[in-house]
Order: sequence, then structure tokens, then C-alpha cells
Amino acid sequence: MRRFDEQAFYNKRTFEATGWTYLQEYAVDFLDWYEECLKTAPRRSGKEWMIAYDSLPKKDFWRAMRRGIGNYFRAQGVFPDFREARDFTAMTVLNSIISPMPRVNPADKLLVGEYIPKSVQDTIRPPKVFASYADADDLDKAKLGRGNYVIKSNHGSAHVIRAKAPISKKKMAEYKDTAAGWLAGDHGTYSSQWWYRFIDRKVFIEEDLCRSDGEIVPDFRFHVINGKVALLQLDLGLGTEDRNNPVFDGDLNYLPHDFLRANMGEVDLPEGADIARDAAHEIGKQFPYVRVDTYVREGKVFLGELTFLPNSGRRKIRSPALNEMLCSYFDPIPQVVAIGD
Repeated sequence: MRRFDEQAFYNKRTFEATGWTYLQEYAVDFLDWYEECLKTAPRRSGKEWMIAYDSLPKKDFWRAMRRGIGNYFRAQGVFPDFREARDFTAMTVLNSIISPMPRVNPADKLLVGEYIPKSVQDTIRPPKVFASYADADDLDKAKLGRGNYVIKSNHGSAHVIRAKAPISKKKMAEYKDTAAGWLAGDHGTYSSQWWYRFIDRKVFIEEDLCRSDGEIVPDFRFHVINGKVALLQLDLGLGTEDRNNPVFDGDLNYLPHDFLRANMGEVDLPEGADIARDAAHEIGKQFPYVRVDTYVREGKVFLGELTFLPNSGRRKIRSPALNEMLCSYFDPIPQVVAIGD
């Protein structure tokens, strides 16, 4: 793969000097470099894999590429450095644009179970799905016993309704309206998350993973880079003023650094955290980079989703030391791969 900085315009002008006008030149330059690299890149089977360059109409690929780079530019004030790993977010943006994705879409929340290797199927599973529908109006067809459930979409972010059955007609009407909005939305359109458009959109009802006392279990978000668990990002108190994002290394040692949000202090990891880490490793090593989202409830581990561009590539890593540590795992950086028989 030819070095990106051999291109004529790469990183020669600053944002302060040029403003937004240089984004177009940078994107053109990136595309020239990428197309040249594709000519000699290693190939993968088109029956099993896809890349944005081949899978999207050329105008849509251009938009996705430009938005990925542009979102980073707006958040950071500089263009992403694609020569070497100097910034974690830049590497995830590069990965989103050029890395191959399986045709059995790993971002589809209804398909994540397909990516649990046999070696860890006894230790982790997706939450049980009771019903799924392509039309939100069909939600009331689900035959649910008394209890708590979660309504989600399989193609978006933050699409979550916590519901208690039996569900009244008024509540069900509200849920249908919300779910219809989910299905009508194009998640990933304004970023380089092109793979979402290939998901067959559905709304579904799954088991509630709250603890027996009703407390919502935290997200255990494992960032896996080149087959190694680089970081555990724990998300506590989601939706509250006390939200805390403590982070741990791959050996589950606490790190006193801020990641994407504030780290308010160390917490004790529950039973099953090591099992979740080991399962995330087996799942994540199938990709150059992925965030494996899991839940740990009373020692049992559940797979939530696979995320390939956290926060749409818009957030800065708050701690330079943590950023440097994460970048050490990008060896090699995401590589250009072509698709063909």
C-alpha cells in the first residue's frame, strides 16, 4: 500500500489558512491515492465480503468518504493523518472507509450472534428475541407474557424503548409511532458508516437485561484492534447526571484517563468481566477494528452489538496518553483491500 503522504496535497495546508475550501482537495487527493492502491491490493471473495468503493454508486461512495473525513475535520480542526497511527479516531475513520465488511452484516443487531465463534458460544449469547417486524404497525402482533421487554431497531443507534407488558393501546400506539420513525431514518447517512444502508430494517422485541432489582446493567464496550483487546470502556449511569466512563486496559487494569467522556473514578468490575473480555477478543479478532458491546448481568454475558465507527468519528480522545496507547495497537494501520473472485 503506497504511503498516503506521497500525494501532492496531503497535509500541506492548515485549516486556519484555508478554512473549509481545502476539504474538497483533500477528498480528491484521498480518492486518487485509494484508487491507485486498489490496483495492487490483496483481494477477498466478493461472495463473502464487500467494500464501500464497489458496493455504493460512485456519488454515494464520494459522499460517505467526504463525510467521514469532514466530520473528523470539524471535530479536530485538522485533517486525519492516514500515514501512521497518531490518533485513534483517525484510524477508525480510515477503517470505516476502506476496510471490507462481511455480506452477512455484522452491524445488524439481529445478526450479531452469527459472529460468536463456537469456542465462546457457551459463555456469551445475544439477548433473546421474541419478535421482529419490517412494519412498526405489526408490533402489537407479538404475544408477550407479563413482564419487562425492550423494543429496538436493528439498524440504528439509541433506538431503545423499555416496555412493560401487558401494553395498553395508548402506549402501543406511541411505541408504533416511535418505531416507524426509526425505520424511516437512514442511520449512517451523514458519516462514513456506509454499511448501515445494507441492513434489512426491522424493529424487534427482546428480553430485558435489567438486574433483578430493576437497575439497568452497564455497557461493557471492548475496543478490539488487530486481534487484541486494547481497551474496556465501561458506561455507567447512561442518561443520568452521574454518567461515568471508567476505562481499563486489556488485562482489566484500571486506567486513570478520560477517553471519549469523563472518567469519574474507578469502580469494581463484576463477576463475568473477564469472560466478557475473552469473548470480545474472539469476536473482535475477525476484524481490523471493532467495538464489541456486551452486557454483564449476575455473572452472565450478553452480546449487544458490533460498532465499527464509534461516535461517527467525531469525538476527540481526551487523554493524550490513552490515545498514544490505543494507537500502539494499530500495527499495521487499516489496509486497502480489493474485492474480487
